[in-house]
Amino acid sequence: MYRPFEKHVILQSNKPKALYLRKSKKKKGKTEEETLESNMQRLLDFCKKNEISDYVIYNDFVAKSTKLDRIEYRKMLNACLQGQHDMIVVLEESRLYRTVYEQTNVYEDLKGTNIVIFSDREGIINPNDRTQFLANIVRGAVNEHELHNYAHRMNQTKLQTAKNGSYVNKIPFGYIKVKNKLLPHPVESKAFRLIVEKIIEGFTINEVILELNLRGYTTKQGKKFKAATTITRLFENRVYLGESHYHSQMFGEDVIITDTHEPLMTIEEYHKIKKMIDSRSRNKQGIRYTKINTPLDRLIYCGICGHRLPIHKSYENKEGIISYQISNCKNSYGENFEHKCPHKSVSLNFLLPYFYKAINKYKEAIREEILNAPIYNTNDKKIAILQDIKRLNQKIKEKEEEIENTDMFLIKGILKETKYVKIMPQLEKELKELNSLLIETNNRLETMSEESTVDLKKKALDFLTTYEGIETEEQNRQFSLLFEKIVLINTDDKFSIELIEKDTSM
Repeated sequence: MYRPFEKHVILQSNKPKALYLRKSKKKKGKTEEETLESNMQRLLDFCKKNEISDYVIYNDFVAKSTKLDRIEYRKMLNACLQGQHDMIVVLEESRLYRTVYEQTNVYEDLKGTNIVIFSDREGIINPNDRTQFLANIVRGAVNEHELHNYAHRMNQTKLQTAKNGSYVNKIPFGYIKVKNKLLPHPVESKAFRLIVEKIIEGFTINEVILELNLRGYTTKQGKKFKAATTITRLFENRVYLGESHYHSQMFGEDVIITDTHEPLMTIEEYHKIKKMIDSRSRNKQGIRYTKINTPLDRLIYCGICGHRLPIHKSYENKEGIISYQISNCKNSYGENFEHKCPHKSVSLNFLLPYFYKAINKYKEAIREEILNAPIYNTNDKKIAILQDIKRLNQKIKEKEEEIENTDMFLIKGILKETKYVKIMPQLEKELKELNSLLIETNNRLETMSEESTVDLKKKALDFLTTYEGIETEEQNRQFSLLFEKIVLINTDDKFSIELIEKDTSM
């Protein structure tokens, strides 16, 4: 199948050969570095045996053969196509590619050239030799099949190892790994405990970062602590409770095992810190505002998924007039968030006329309400708010007891971990919503004046009649007092705008 005379002719050419080395799986009894050195020495010995002394080495020490964006690999192919090399030397063909797709791509690139592949395992592989083509592709298919089988075995072994209680994920900050078991890191574990204690004492995340750096603690990568998310993300990982979690994408299985290693915090500390971090979080939608640029800032919400829609600068013309645009919605919705929101972006110049048209209708509705509204006693409204506060306090107390009981059931082994991780986030969410509602209700009570609903409506009508001559920031402030939100739907087949009025009935 191979033609020895071709090999002889190519070896006698004056062009340097391209030696390609790719990271291989670690050999038993050797470190990764030792494995790489061993493979390099094998490749050099192969060159010496075949009297190849002029060569250029291309190393992809951290790449997989299935990745198409290997830097050195692409660099080598480009050098070959530019005529710098006429031979690629490898230990075996699978070092270059492991899929038929990439193999045929390389063959297509090398078509019409005199470049061959010289492998210690397969010999001379000539992509331009018609008699070799079928055998080469069959061998490529076998390599790809072997890759899939190897990946299946590796993932199966990893999943079973996780089920046996071993830790198979990336080593987290605060721990070292010894024989698939996590042990507290002698330095990092102290840094983690410092983080826990300082947050519970009421220190801000930035103050905690400053304290860590002053004491000389570093991240897992040996760098100084900088971003607040470096700290907050630690508490998204339940590994610090002594738990091992593993998700197998290949088999679609989740493994959760408790008491696999020494915890660095208690479950009470974990929940307390989570609540403290959540309570400090501002602008949870992640929308950044510098100043009020339009009358509708922070008021536009998607009518499909319910998320707030940011307004950003679109362009500025020669006269210095800035145009703004409402971004398309990038969120998902549905019971399992399976639907991508179809809401499209829209220019504020296009939207504002529809908004002002809705304002005119709202003004007419206010006039009707003023004419027909009965006069309520302000004291009655205060009593209603106080009753709501009492009811909310009772609900919060009940929800806190429910969370405390759920924690206790887990500690005592009454509740399984798999059920706990499903129940607890929902309970925490409900408690958070109740606390937000209580704060809002208390604010209503504090800011409540002796004005009747009719008086408030009259003030709103006065503003809506004269708002065109008011500064943008003041317009936005007044609209924010009047409206809970402005619900917008802008899809291929529907456009609508709805003003959601703030509740002034209490």
